[in-house]
Formats: sequence, C-alpha cells, structure tokens
Amino acid sequence: MLSPASALPAATRGGVSIIVVNFNGGEKLRRCLQAMLATAAEAEIVVVDNASSDGSAEIPSPLASRIRVIRNAVNVGYAAGLNQGADASSGGLLVFANMDTVPEPGWLEPLASALRENPQVAAVNPLLLLMDGLSVNAAGQRIHVTGLGFNHGLGEPAGKFGNRMFAVDGIHGAFFAMKRSTYERVGGFDATGFLYHEDVNSSWLLRLAGYELCCVPASRVRHDYFLSMHADKFHLLERNRIAMLMAYLRPGTLLALLPVLIFTELLAWGYAIMRRHGFRGAKWRSYGWAIAHRQQIRERRRLAAKLRRVGDFRLLAGLSWAYDWGQFGVLARERGLGKRKPGAGIVSS
Repeated sequence: MLSPASALPAATRGGVSIIVVNFNGGEKLRRCLQAMLATAAEAEIVVVDNASSDGSAEIPSPLASRIRVIRNAVNVGYAAGLNQGADASSGGLLVFANMDTVPEPGWLEPLASALRENPQVAAVNPLLLLMDGLSVNAAGQRIHVTGLGFNHGLGEPAGKFGNRMFAVDGIHGAFFAMKRSTYERVGGFDATGFLYHEDVNSSWLLRLAGYELCCVPASRVRHDYFLSMHADKFHLLERNRIAMLMAYLRPGTLLALLPVLIFTELLAWGYAIMRRHGFRGAKWRSYGWAIAHRQQIRERRRLAAKLRRVGDFRLLAGLSWAYDWGQFGVLARERGLGKRKPGAGIVSS
C-alpha cells in the first residue's frame, strides 16, 4: 500500500510503482526486493512472476506484507510482464527493474526529479554498475542505426560519468523510470518480442515521438551482469531487431540504409557461423518469425505513424553509425553454448 502523497518526496507526488519481472530469481530476487524496500520505503512494489518453478514467487515474511505478487500460469515474457505490472499498479511514476538489480541508497529522487523537471525527457536510466560497484554496466545504450544495442560505457570506471544528467541514444532495460502518462501514450511495451530488445524498441519509438532519453548518474544501481550470448538469446535479439526496423522505418529509409543493413546482416551471419551450437539456425529462424508476425508488425507501424513527430533521417542522425567492436570482440571470443542463460525465461519459436 502506498503511503499518502504528503509522505513522498516532492518529485514523486502521485506515487511510485516499482515493477519487477521474475523468472526463477531465487536469492537474486530476494536481494533485489530487500534493497527496494530499504531505499524506496513509500513505493508500491509489484512482482510479476512468470511461472517460476524455484519457489521464488513465495515472498517470505516480512517482505510479503509490503509486496504484491502477480502469478502467471505460463511464462508470458519480459515485455508482457512489464505491461502487466504497470497496468496493475497505481503510481504516477513507474520504475521497471530486472530481478538481478540492487539499487543503492538515494537512487529514486534523482530519477524522479529528472522526469519532473524535464518534460521533454520520456525515460531515464540510473548509472548501472557491475556488482563490484566500481565499473559500469551501462550508462544508457548506444543504439546503432540498424537496431543493434550496445551498453554505453561497459567496463569503464563509474567516476567517469560524474553526477550530471546527459542524453543517451536509448534506455537500458535493466532498470529505468518513466511517467505513467508516457507509458500510456505509447501503449506500453511491445509484448510480441517476448524477451530482449524491448528497451531498444521502446527507445526508438519514444524518439520517433519526439522525446529525449537520459542517464542520471546521480542515481546508481548495481546489476549482476556480464556480456554473454547463447543461441536462444541471439534468435530473440535478431528477430526483434528485424521486426522493429520493419515497423518503425519507412520503405524509402530502409532502401537508403540498405548498404549498412546488408553489412550488419553479414556481421550477424559471420558470428552465427563462427559460434555454431545452434546459432545458424537461430539466425535463420529470425527471418521466418518476422514473416509470420507481419500482422503485428503492421500494427506497430500504425502506432508509430500515429505517434511520429520526428522524421526517420533526423532520428537516424541522432543514433550511432559506429559499431562497438570491443563488445563484438568479447562475444566473438566466447565459445560453446554461452556462459549465461537469461533470468526471464526463453521461448525460441
């Protein structure tokens, strides 16, 4: 239950709702929720559990009395889980968090103030740190013009980014905040993607709608993260990237981008062939999935046309035209099936 508005900081009047999507989170989920309760005592916390089998949806006392749990009989995916939690919550400020994040004290006020004081800003990230608290996981995302998303600042020292808010290409989905009014205006998150790339998708749509996106390094959150790839993740990233480009870019823009789009496809295929272990099949299935979901892509295209305030070429001019070869290199050196399976569940169809 939310405390009365008068008990909330001025920047969070209207209430704060924190949505955490869980799939077999175990101790990571409990650690996340304990940190949330300790650092955002007045916030409403909603956990959307995607049919976990490890018992993590059974929130132990005394946490259970302060947390609402929505239990899904099947795994509906991360994006749909975010929508469920937002739609079931009451706050005017929405915070979306991975179950393996740990917010540091004082994280909420800078995010809320940034949104309150800058109406042109649609969504904000904290400075996401690795669990050592010293190195950066992501200061937002660098989004390539072909829809690839890279962690901005990965591995760099946290002190490099100071405390002043700055604009970013895109929001990193591990932990971010937006006003409910913005969430409702864009229709929530694209649930057809199931998992991965929903942050790039939402960032692209928000930028088309004329909004800005920012990182607020005065707010800090730790994330249990390391860069890794496996075939299912690769399939989801590629299919969702292709569907997004088809939905949000006009045909003439796709034609103009054809050389760089082809180059990105060659990179993806080269990586798939090098990795083996199902990667080639995963890449091939991404095309079939996009074709099979052409009706949903048309619906997203209509939504983008309705929201559009920015032309394609103006939007692309604000994105990255350079690849992050360092992050590519980390993934290229990985061998085998991949070191880490995702915490939100996988559907490979």
